[in-house]
Amino acid sequence: MDLNELKEIPLLRALSDEQLEILQGNAQKRDYKKNKRIFEPDSKDNFIMIVLEGKVRIYLAYPDGKEFTISFLEQGDIYSSHSKTFAEAREATKILAINAQAFHLFMLNNPTILISMVKALGDSLGNTLRIIENLAFLDIDKRLARFLLDAAKEKGVVGQEGTFINLGLSVEDLALAVGSSRQTASMLLNRWERDGVIRRNRKTVFLLDMLKLQELGGRID
Repeated sequence: MDLNELKEIPLLRALSDEQLEILQGNAQKRDYKKNKRIFEPDSKDNFIMIVLEGKVRIYLAYPDGKEFTISFLEQGDIYSSHSKTFAEAREATKILAINAQAFHLFMLNNPTILISMVKALGDSLGNTLRIIENLAFLDIDKRLARFLLDAAKEKGVVGQEGTFINLGLSVEDLALAVGSSRQTASMLLNRWERDGVIRRNRKTVFLLDMLKLQELGGRID
């Protein structure tokens, strides 16, 4: 991967060419097809992953078959394979894999990227705690409504018709995100669409009645 490509990664934009060359020597680009496992808890390949293209699902899996989705990573997001979690490409995906030991040493010598890393990991932890709270205390309909509300707050675009969200998630991915079956998530989305609360188009959603969705989520902001 050349220096110009590294400079396009938001997390690395503040670094000098000399600093990028150090990372370049310890990094490699990897391609994964949809549904391909990127790493798992017992992986011996210890690396820092930066998503270049595509979408990566981070999750926990248990012997009884249950899975717990922590987050979906997109372009520019960062994660560590040394995290006791599974990572799976949800679509054709490219990542930058940086040797973890070399990256940790690099961070100690370059506080700029250390600050960015702390913020990124803090955001991930906050998201994980919110998901755990929702799974523990909320029914599926409330979890799904709150997921859409949080997505609207994070990346929604407000227009005359309502709030537009480019989720980039299939119904199956939405179900995984809220700990539901695909059938249940689809049933709820269809019901809300009939009731005029939302409108869907493939992987995008219009929130037409924000107050109603807040009511469905048990949340009035």
